[in-house]
Amino acid sequence: MKKIGLLPWIIAAIALASLGCTSRTFSTTSRTAIEQLLLTRAVDVAMVKFDMPELANKKVFIDFTNLKCYDAEYVKVAVRSRIAQIGSRLADSADDADLTVEVASGALALEYKTGVIGMPALPVPNSPAPLPAMPFYRSTEQTAIVKLLIFVHDSGKFVASHMYYAKADRDESFILQWRATQQDDVRTGWEQAELKPKSK
Repeated sequence: MKKIGLLPWIIAAIALASLGCTSRTFSTTSRTAIEQLLLTRAVDVAMVKFDMPELANKKVFIDFTNLKCYDAEYVKVAVRSRIAQIGSRLADSADDADLTVEVASGALALEYKTGVIGMPALPVPNSPAPLPAMPFYRSTEQTAIVKLLIFVHDSGKFVASHMYYAKADRDESFILQWRATQQDDVRTGWEQAELKPKSK
């Protein structure tokens, strides 16, 4: 009987040691970055439209009690910042203010629409898996819409009331795998995130 040398055993041991697999757990957040960027971008656009000369040079208390929406904290800071920007002084309480501003959200949400032209997934007889879909053209449209109601009063006496609407869009379409058109109101967010910090 021919003896088996040591070398084949070493090769077999190395081969066995190299077998195996590793895995990594992946997770995702409950809301996508695109959704949040679109919603907050719509708020930014609404604040650009915000103009209440009644508030200029007044001490203002901002009441957010009735503000119930996604990203409410962002809305609060955006409103406070804009009111200060137009020349108002922010008060810590209604008793210490000339005017009270109440803020409520009529809408702050996302609309989503998709469209496909091409062959849909087709069932295959006696097969658990269908033929995959083969879209020739596909499109996705995401639109964030915001409606903010701003009510100003002086100890309950009406001063002004305005509604501010705004939206932000992200639309993409593809022919086969090539992007055909794109409108992206949140592209700035991507570009800013990609910027490298300046070296000191």
